[in-house]
Amino acid sequence: MLRWSIATVSMGGTLEVKLAAAARAGFRAVEIFENDLTFFSGKPRDVRARAQDLGLEIAALQPMRDFEGMPEPMRARNFERAQRKFDLMDELGAKLLCICSNVHEDALGEPERSAADLAELADLAARRGYRIGYEALAWGKHVKDWMQAWDIVRMADRPNLGIVLDSFHICVRNNPIAPIADLPADCIALVQVADAPAILMDPMSLSRHHRCFPGQGDYPVNDFIEAAIKAGYRGPLSLEIFNDQFRGAPANIVARDGMRALQTCGETLDARRAEQGLPATRIGPALPAPAAISGIEFVEFVTSSAESPRLVALLEGLGFRRVARHRSKDVDLFRQNGVNIVVNREQEGFAHSFYLVHGTSVCALALRFDDPQRALDRANALGAPTYHGRVGPGEAVIPAVAGVENSLIYFLKDQPGQAAPSHWDRDFIFANPVEAAGPLTAVDHLSNVVRRSEFLSWITFYKAVLGFVDEPQVEVADPYGAFYSRVIRSPDKSVRIPVNIGDGGATAASRFIETFGGGGVQQIAFATDDLFAFVEQARAAGVPFLTIPDNYYDDLSARYDLEPGVIERMRALGILYDRTKGGEFFHIYTTMFDERFFFEVLERRSYDLFGAANTPVRLAAQANEADEAAKARAAFGG
Repeated sequence: MLRWSIATVSMGGTLEVKLAAAARAGFRAVEIFENDLTFFSGKPRDVRARAQDLGLEIAALQPMRDFEGMPEPMRARNFERAQRKFDLMDELGAKLLCICSNVHEDALGEPERSAADLAELADLAARRGYRIGYEALAWGKHVKDWMQAWDIVRMADRPNLGIVLDSFHICVRNNPIAPIADLPADCIALVQVADAPAILMDPMSLSRHHRCFPGQGDYPVNDFIEAAIKAGYRGPLSLEIFNDQFRGAPANIVARDGMRALQTCGETLDARRAEQGLPATRIGPALPAPAAISGIEFVEFVTSSAESPRLVALLEGLGFRRVARHRSKDVDLFRQNGVNIVVNREQEGFAHSFYLVHGTSVCALALRFDDPQRALDRANALGAPTYHGRVGPGEAVIPAVAGVENSLIYFLKDQPGQAAPSHWDRDFIFANPVEAAGPLTAVDHLSNVVRRSEFLSWITFYKAVLGFVDEPQVEVADPYGAFYSRVIRSPDKSVRIPVNIGDGGATAASRFIETFGGGGVQQIAFATDDLFAFVEQARAAGVPFLTIPDNYYDDLSARYDLEPGVIERMRALGILYDRTKGGEFFHIYTTMFDERFFFEVLERRSYDLFGAANTPVRLAAQANEADEAAKARAAFGG
């Protein structure tokens, strides 16, 4: 029977902690990495008892290294070592011993000899009721590809000897995946699953430090699993992840993310099988399908009475107008066309607690779904519990789940025709008019900055829980280093969130993490149809925009055939520019608000990117701004 499994090496902490985390996340099998036993305070039989108490099968003991094809006397010592492994398996209750292809410098490159060694080992294992699984390491001395490993297993010809298929080793060497479907099912001992980013690095270093869960990288993991299932394999599908960040993160979070990744893998595979008229290979309960997202309903800022006037002045300078006040809370609604900004000054509850930790900042985001209840059911099924805040008599009940740094993501019903009273009508008292016109037309995107250790976790959250898709990861140059970014978006692109990594140092992302006290929303980008007119109006209203160096505009003149008058107007207003083959992009940034967040306003002309070419300019300008602010503080303190 197919079942999700996880190798203990995938998580950090003691073996007891790893087993508990795996069981809590819903895994029903584990591979025991032998190093975990070395540091375990009890006996192997205690591990077996603990696993049984938690409902976990010990699917395998791994790894045994440098076994096959060795000259004497090392060959004899290897068979002695194997007997001790079998003794250990007796205590653990494991039935499968995993062997990696030999990397030893003395290993002999004779397939027949390797097959004979594995055949003899399998015979010894059979006497004790065990199986042997043979895996090709991508950096093996002689056996690097799964086809070579299969040839040796087939040559050995033992019923209790099979091949271990690992998606990482197969994909990193671009081994063919489709032929896996033709393997005899009873000859596949174990299927191990890992993803990885498509970066140029030697396979061993990539494997030991950058493996990740399915969907967090760039490998065709679903194709790999599908091929194994077509072969008839029905054993454990086991995550085997070597990742520095995973080992440093809480085991519960890592195990939860692994289960989310595998559940969505299963969902994708069953959808493929349905298209082919095949029965589902259901593993665990079915997930509610992702609900369609149609956009951002509102962005909520939390602030204090003392800091609110500056935030409100900035919003009004951008064209927002206060149109309503909450019936029971110190909360205002600012609106511009279809863009809603909520300003919360409450002195108790969730928002106030968020403010005490993070200061004036974005504390919540509301998304519009065609079926918010189904979206919520899916979130709950994937381990994201529902949050309900304080609700007054007659006010709308809006469920939410926790987002980055325990901010909230509200689930709202998309009501394009407003046939029923909306949450706005229930919760707010509107002035006349209830709408506010202006130059800003939509929230184009917003960015999250997260710690490196959280980056892959939030990628999985957005993809699994909300049904987002991702785009390739990019590296961004910063005056004080570099950081990475990956865009996550709803399938219709109505919600787009670049997720950026803060990893120490003095990069803009790292400064945000330090000032904010964790991850959060750093940037909100608004769309407009005429950026030049908007900037002239906003500057007249006192909006502070980021100062762009003159050299940038001199470079524009050299790179693009723009009219000199257009460039001079851009220079005067502080507008940046980018161009693709089919479109143009104009955008501008406000200065940072208390070093926590900033706004971008942009105009797209058949352009669908994010102006990445201008990111280093923006970062340099923000670094200059931060330096000047630091000097001013130092002077004031002096």
